[in-house]
Amino acid sequence: MPHSEVQGPTRRVLVTTGLAAAFVAATEAGGGRAVAAEPAAGAAPQGASAVPAGASVPASRPGGKAPSGKWDAFNLSPASRTVRPVAVYTLTGVVRRPEALVTKGRGAKAVTRITGKGSSVTFDFGKEVGGFVTLSFGPGGETNQTVGLTYSELSNFVSASSSDGSNGGSNNEPAVQYAVTPGGRISTDKDTPVAGAGPAATAHPASQLRGGFRYLTVVNETSGSVDLTDVSVRITFAPNAADLSAYPNYFYCDDDMLNRVWYAGAYTVQTNIIAADQGRVWGPPDLGWDNSAKVGEAGGTVLVDGAKRDRTVWPGDLGISVLTDYVSLGDLVTVRDSLQTLYNHQDADGALPYAGPAVNFIGNSDAYHLWTLIGTASYVQLSGDTAWARTAYDAYKKAVTYIVAKIDGDGLLNVTSAADWARSDADGKNLEANAIMYRALVTASALATTLGDPASAGAWKAKAAALKSAVESGGYWDEAVGLYRDKPTGGGASLYPQDGNALAVWFGLVDSADRARTISASLAWRWTAVGALSPEKSGSSVHPFPGGMEVHAHFAAGQDATALDLIRREWGFMLDSPTGTASTFWEGYRSDGTSDYSGSYMSAAHGWSTGPTSALTYRFLGISPTGDAGAGHRVEPHPGEQRFAQGQLTTAKGVIGASWQQRGGGEFDLTVNAPGGAVDEIAVPVTDARTCVVRLDGRTVWQGSARRTGVTFSGGYVRIAGVAAGTRKVTVRRR
Repeated sequence: MPHSEVQGPTRRVLVTTGLAAAFVAATEAGGGRAVAAEPAAGAAPQGASAVPAGASVPASRPGGKAPSGKWDAFNLSPASRTVRPVAVYTLTGVVRRPEALVTKGRGAKAVTRITGKGSSVTFDFGKEVGGFVTLSFGPGGETNQTVGLTYSELSNFVSASSSDGSNGGSNNEPAVQYAVTPGGRISTDKDTPVAGAGPAATAHPASQLRGGFRYLTVVNETSGSVDLTDVSVRITFAPNAADLSAYPNYFYCDDDMLNRVWYAGAYTVQTNIIAADQGRVWGPPDLGWDNSAKVGEAGGTVLVDGAKRDRTVWPGDLGISVLTDYVSLGDLVTVRDSLQTLYNHQDADGALPYAGPAVNFIGNSDAYHLWTLIGTASYVQLSGDTAWARTAYDAYKKAVTYIVAKIDGDGLLNVTSAADWARSDADGKNLEANAIMYRALVTASALATTLGDPASAGAWKAKAAALKSAVESGGYWDEAVGLYRDKPTGGGASLYPQDGNALAVWFGLVDSADRARTISASLAWRWTAVGALSPEKSGSSVHPFPGGMEVHAHFAAGQDATALDLIRREWGFMLDSPTGTASTFWEGYRSDGTSDYSGSYMSAAHGWSTGPTSALTYRFLGISPTGDAGAGHRVEPHPGEQRFAQGQLTTAKGVIGASWQQRGGGEFDLTVNAPGGAVDEIAVPVTDARTCVVRLDGRTVWQGSARRTGVTFSGGYVRIAGVAAGTRKVTVRRR
C-alpha cells in the first residue's frame, strides 16, 4: 500500500488479484504441520539442504494440498488457530516462575505470579501472530487487581507501558487494562477494558483485535499479586483457511535461506489476509487503536497491506503480494474480492482509489490507479475468471481511459496525482510511473483480447509501443552511470531510482539484453550490508517493496546468481535480525537496520515486501505464466549456482510440478509433471548450444541444432514446445 509514513493521504500501496474457484480447495482442511523456520531434517552442512534422491516430482495430496516433505519444516503457519508463547523475552519487577507457562508439558500447576505495580513479563511467541488474547488466572491471586496488555512486532519496541504504533494518528497506545478475577479469565474479544484503550475499546471489545505482534507484555497495574495460569492467542488472519498450514504449493532447494525466505513471504501475506470487518478504523482514534472497520465489500476476506497496519486494501502493495499469494497460498478469491472493493469506489471520472475503505483516498494517485489495472488483468489471467472480468470490464475501461488521457503528445505519462509509495518526486514524467503505465497498457491489451475487444486491444498495444519509444528517446538513459534517470531534466535527472530501473527491466521496457545486464550490475553496485538502496526514498533507505522489483529484474536480466545474492542479503537480514519477527518481512528500514517509517509505526509483516517468494517460483524454480494472457505456463529454471530445486504451482489448468538438478560441467536434469494444457513450453539452460545434447524422455530433440519440430534455441535455453501431459524428463548432456 502507499503507507503514509504517518497518518495522512500521502501514502502508497499496491493492489493485485485473487484466484477463482479453482483455488478454493487451498482452504480445505488437512495438510502438513507447521514448525518454526529452522534447517530441515537431514540438512547438509553450512545451511545447504541435502540433495533429494533422484529428480522426481512428488504427487500432490488429496484436497489440493501440496505433498509432504522436508519443506514442511520451513512452513511457519500454525496447524492450530490457538497458539501459545514459546519463551519469556524479558521481565520487570517481581515475577515468580516466569517460565512456567512456556515450558513443555505445562500442566495444572503451572503458575506465573506477578507481584506489585509495574511488574511485568513479556512473552515471546517465536514468530508473528495476530488475533485475540486469552489470559487465565489461578484462584490464589489477590482480589481487586488489574493487568495491562501491550504488544510489539519487534523486540526493540517492547514496553510495559505502551504498544508499538499502529493507529496512524497519535500512535498513543498505552497498556490496555482489564480487571482480574481470581480463578477467572480475560478474553480481549469479549471483555471490556477498564482503562487505557480509549472509547472504541470500551464501546466494543472487538476493536482490541491486534493484527500483528510477536511479543505480548502482561503488566500488573495494581499493588497486589496475580497468578497467571495460561496465555494464548486465537489467530484471526486468513479466516477462510480451515488449516493455515495446508498450502496448495511448495518450494524446496539446497539453500535453507532461500527456503526460509519463500515460506516467510507466504506467511507474511497470510497474516495480511483478514476478515472484511477487521480493518483499521480511519480516522484514527486519539488513544489506542480500533480494528473493527469494514474494509471489504465483496466476500468475507480481503488482502491488505500489513498485519499490524494499515489493514486496508492498498493497490500498490498488491502488485507484489498477489503474486506471492498465487505461488504459495493460491487464494485468488480474496484477491478478486479486494479488487471489487476498489472498483466499488471508482470516481465518476474513472479514477480508482489510492486506498480502499475505510481510508477511501480516491483519485490522488496515478501510480496506484495503474496498479489496480495491472492487478485486474493479472487476476483474470491467473484465475481464468472471465465471468467476473466481464462484470468489471466497463469500469476497467473507464479507468484506462482516465489514465491514458494523462499521456502527453510526447507519448509519456505525466503524473498529476502524485501520491505513491514513500518515494519522493513522484509527479511529472518520472520513470517509475511510466514503467507502471507501460505494464498496465500491455496487460490491458492482453485482457481486451481475452474478452473479445480487438479495437481496445490494438489501441492500448499501440500506446504501449509509443511509450516505450518515448522513454528510449526521451533522455532517461545515462550510459555513463548505467542506469535510467528518474526524469530527463530538473532534480530527477540526478536521481537514479531503484523502483524505476528495476521495473524497466522486469516489465520489459528494456529490450536490450546488454542494457538489462548493465542495469543489474549498476543496481548491485549500490548494495549495503543489509540490502539494496532505494535512493528515491532517501540516501539511507532500504525498502523491500522496490527491492522485490529489483530481485525480479536481476532474474529478468539473466543475472540469476545476483538475484539470489540479494535475497540472501536483504531478506536474510530481516529474518535473522535479533530484533525481528524471525518470520515476516518489514515495510522499510534504513541501512543501519532501523525503522524508516516513524519508529515503531513501521509494519513488520508487510505483503509488499515479499517479492522473492514469487521470484523463486517463477524464475529460480522456473514455473511461470507463459505471457500476459491465457492459462498456459512455461517451465524455465534459472538455477544460478544452486544444485537443485523442486516445487509445484497450482494453476487454473491444474498442478504443475517441477524438479531440477545441476550435475556440473553444463549438464542438467529437469522433470516436469503437468496436466494437458497447463504447460506450453519447457526450457533448459545450456552452456553451449553447439556442443550439447538435449533429450526428452530419452529421445534426442537437440544436438547442435533442432532434431524435432517445436524445438528452438534462444537466450541460453533450448526450448521445447508441444510437450505432452504427464511426467516429462529433459536432460542436457555434453557430446
